[in-house]
Amino acid sequence: MNNLYYMIWSDAILSFRKYNPARENWRFTLFFYITWIHALNWWIVCLWLKFFKILVIPLISIDIFSGELLNDFFAFTIEFALPFGILNYFLVFYNNRYEMITQKYKDIKFKYALIYSITIAILAFISAILYRTLS
Repeated sequence: MNNLYYMIWSDAILSFRKYNPARENWRFTLFFYITWIHALNWWIVCLWLKFFKILVIPLISIDIFSGELLNDFFAFTIEFALPFGILNYFLVFYNNRYEMITQKYKDIKFKYALIYSITIAILAFISAILYRTLS
């Protein structure tokens, strides 16, 4: 049985290496990009659970910087991106597991990473607008 999580990673790694063969920092770039997409996905789920009053997860409040925007960005990063950063590191990059993942899922014919990324970006944009409008 195929694992969608690893198929997204394999597609992202293989596509990135195919179209950017000279880039040396592809691991950091993909790690940052996919982690951020996962964070947006989790934010969408939490936003709609809060809107329908199913589950309200309190957001952390950080007051380190002088600007509110920086504090909110830092809080978002800690609450939504950090858990996925840890998971992505240990499930994909720890001990070079990405080599095994790309070997196992090398014959993927569908662009999972591209479709997933675009879908999440559009859904995050629409969710933010709808949530602000409806509440």
